[in-house]
Amino acid sequence: MKRTQLGVCGVGRIGRLHAENVARSLEKAHLIAVADPIKPLARSVARSLGVHAYTEPGEMIRKEKLDAVIVATPTKTHADVVQLAADAQLSVLLEKPIALTMKDANKVVSVVKRSGIKFQVGFNRRWDPSYVKAKQSILNGKIGRPLIVKTCARDPTPPPDEYIKGSGGIFVDECIHDIDAAVWLMKSSVKQVWATGTTLVYPQFSRYGDYDNAIAILSFGNSGLGIIEGSRSSAYGYDLRTEVLGDRGLVNIDNWKENSIRLQTKKGTVQDPYPWFMERFAEAYRREIVGFIDYVAKGDRSPVSAEEGREVLRIAIAARESARKNRTVYLNR
Repeated sequence: MKRTQLGVCGVGRIGRLHAENVARSLEKAHLIAVADPIKPLARSVARSLGVHAYTEPGEMIRKEKLDAVIVATPTKTHADVVQLAADAQLSVLLEKPIALTMKDANKVVSVVKRSGIKFQVGFNRRWDPSYVKAKQSILNGKIGRPLIVKTCARDPTPPPDEYIKGSGGIFVDECIHDIDAAVWLMKSSVKQVWATGTTLVYPQFSRYGDYDNAIAILSFGNSGLGIIEGSRSSAYGYDLRTEVLGDRGLVNIDNWKENSIRLQTKKGTVQDPYPWFMERFAEAYRREIVGFIDYVAKGDRSPVSAEEGREVLRIAIAARESARKNRTVYLNR
C-alpha cells in the first residue's frame, strides 16, 4: 500500500508531537517536511526527524509532493492555511479549535465543501481508549438514556501571556475539548448556554478579558444537561474527569493511569494520576494520526467533520458571550 506523504504546518508543542507520531507510523505514512515561522525551531525539529524544513506552509506545500498536511499553526491562521492546502488538493488534519471566529469557521467549511478535500478536526478525546469505551457503553444502552454530562478540566499553571492574548479565551481554547466531548457523548445538539467566569489566582487573565476559572451549563436538544468546568489554577496538579449519568447507570472517565494505585496509610492517601495532558492523551494523539492516515487512504466519511468543528466553536463562543454579558445565549439554527 502506498504510504501517505505528509507535511506538518506548525511545530510547537502539539505540532511537534504530531510530526513525531507521523514519523513513527512508517508502515502507513512518510513525514516529508515541517514548516514553522520560527526558523531555528523548524530546523531543529526537521533535523531530529530527518525531514525538510520550511518557514512558510505555502512554500512547503508548493515545493513538496504531499498527500496531506497536519495544521497546528496559531488558531488565527487556520482558515488561510486550510485554503493553501485545499488549493493544492491536500487532505487536512486541523488542530482544534477550527478557528477563533464564526466568520473564519464558515470560511473553512466553505473551502472544504468547494474543494472536496478530506478534512478532519483534531479533537483528541474522541480517540482516547477510555472515551471511546464510554461512548460505546452509551451507544450499547449500558446507562440507558443520557441525562447529564459533567466535565472537569483543571490545568496546574497558566499559559504564557502571549498565548492567552490570542487564544480566544478559556471556553474557546481549554474548554472546547470538553464541549466537544459532551456533545459527542450526549448524542445531541446544544440549544442554550449559560456561563460564568472569574479570575481568582492569576490577574493577567483579566487584562485580556479572560478567566482562570469558568463554568458553562449546557441545555441539549434532547432535554439533557451539561456542566463544563475549566480551571487554570489547580494547585494540586493536572486533573481531568468526565461522567455521563443515564436513567439506568453512570459511566465515568478519570485521570488515573491504567496501572496506578491509590495507597492509603495513616499518613494519608498517595495517588498516581497523569501529570499533564500530553501524557494523559499520548495514546489518543497516536490513534488520531493513524485514524487520519486511514481516512486519507481509504475513508469516505470524516471522523470529525468541519461542520462539527464549527458547531463546537459556536457553543464555545456562546459560552464566552454568556459569561461576559451575564445572560443565557440561545443557539437558534
